[in-house]
Amino acid sequence: MRIGELLIMNGLITEDQLEKALQKQTHSFKKIGEILVEDHLITERQLAEALEFQLGIPVVNMDETVPNRSTIQLIHEALARKHCFIPIEQMSGKLKVAMVDPLNQEAIKDIQETTGMIIQPCIATRSELEMAIIDHYGVLSSVKELNDIIEYAVQQNASDIHLDAEKDGLSVKYRINQMLEKQKVITNDLKESIIGRIKTIASLNASKRGLPQTGYIHKEAYNTDYDIRVSTIPTINGESAVLKLIDRTDQLLKLSVFGFTENNLKQVESAIDRRSGFVLISGPAMSGKTTSLYSILDHINHQKHKIVTVEQSVERRLDGITQVEVNDSIGFNFTNGLSTMLNQDPNVIMVSHLEDTQTVEASTRISLSGRLVLGSIHGKDAVGTIRRLLDMGIEPYLLATSLTCIVNQRLVRKVCERCAKSMPASDEESKLFEAHGLVPTDDAKSKSAIGNFRSFVTTNKSSKIAVVRGDGCKLCNNTGYKGLIGIHEVLTIDDELRDMILQNRPAEAFREHLEGKEFQTLLHDGLTKVKEGITTVDDVLTNIQ
Repeated sequence: MRIGELLIMNGLITEDQLEKALQKQTHSFKKIGEILVEDHLITERQLAEALEFQLGIPVVNMDETVPNRSTIQLIHEALARKHCFIPIEQMSGKLKVAMVDPLNQEAIKDIQETTGMIIQPCIATRSELEMAIIDHYGVLSSVKELNDIIEYAVQQNASDIHLDAEKDGLSVKYRINQMLEKQKVITNDLKESIIGRIKTIASLNASKRGLPQTGYIHKEAYNTDYDIRVSTIPTINGESAVLKLIDRTDQLLKLSVFGFTENNLKQVESAIDRRSGFVLISGPAMSGKTTSLYSILDHINHQKHKIVTVEQSVERRLDGITQVEVNDSIGFNFTNGLSTMLNQDPNVIMVSHLEDTQTVEASTRISLSGRLVLGSIHGKDAVGTIRRLLDMGIEPYLLATSLTCIVNQRLVRKVCERCAKSMPASDEESKLFEAHGLVPTDDAKSKSAIGNFRSFVTTNKSSKIAVVRGDGCKLCNNTGYKGLIGIHEVLTIDDELRDMILQNRPAEAFREHLEGKEFQTLLHDGLTKVKEGITTVDDVLTNIQ
């Protein structure tokens, strides 16, 4: 009896469904059972059990089957993947093999030629076999490679690992001090195993290769616990993955050590200590906006306040805070996520992405209800962020009455302390310092301490401003930089600015208004840190373009 007839007889499909599947089969090389499974008319397990009844070949459950290492090693991973099978038991010259297709004579012949044994086929579902191949062969061939990849990232203090599928293999890149560095290429024979292994330990569906997926891995390396956020995506060359490393034992950056000047820190603390209003962190991608938001939450997190977050993907898990991830695939977006969070009676709400009018408008209205709303948004500078919000269609009265503070920021690289050397500023650098009122007095110069002592003494004898650069050493991988620090501009919304927002004034009018006030621009803060020997003019200018 044919498989289709058997399925009809057992009431699993109808004649009409079988007819449609047979028509579809004329345009493909797939078997009728595969098509019925793909169309969700039957399950893989139902197909396997029907084949067992039809062929008299037993079904095995791979979740309950544990082949030993010597049996797995009889077959090369490439052959197992090619025919979707896995050897599960050997005894007296016979090899029991779990197969998705026990009638695949080509596969049976290949196994016989490889092992010289008599093959006893069993039936298993495709998804179970694919997982078993990843689990068992991955353990043999890719676990060490993956461990080496992660441990190198930890050693180099990398924030991310990029595993990019390319034609010739898997390119391994590390983001260190915001710069992406290619380290090596893993050959094609290990490419699928490593991605599969990552998906398995991140609790993702290893058999789904055509859809993006996200998950988490908990990893211990060098006596440190890490949460690793995993994101996979299908490409034309196979699946790529990005692993973001988060040190669980590392304390959140305190606002006081995040690079804020004393004046800027006072403004930020004043805005968040009000416990109401709308506070925004703006900047481009990878400017540390999420880190700043988490630092603010850490600053206000205690038992007297209910804090909830609505996030695209949770980057760091915070004790005592209710964190929620949006999921567009089920219609749970930022806007209805905010509405749902109100039912939790929060005092503080953090929104990780404010990129559409509905989310921003909902956030402003919530802040007017006596709650503190924190959010991040893309913006080149603080004034540009105000104009962006108005241009998005946010009513000026809503923005003027809710907005309390905008922090615009970037992350710049810190000069490596081990190889730092003082030197006279270039003419262009000197002009920048002069234009921003940052030329030190002779007394201030004598109190400065930048670079190593010998280079500082030599530089201090010149009439020029001293700056510091890293020569490059083993500690910083010869880059001259080690670590990151924030540069900021903090705009507190006062009554005059509220009136300008109500009048929907252009960006230039806001900038003219701020001239001569205490407000300090992003460039001014960056140049201040250059003068202090923390970073370089080149890195500041590169990051604020």
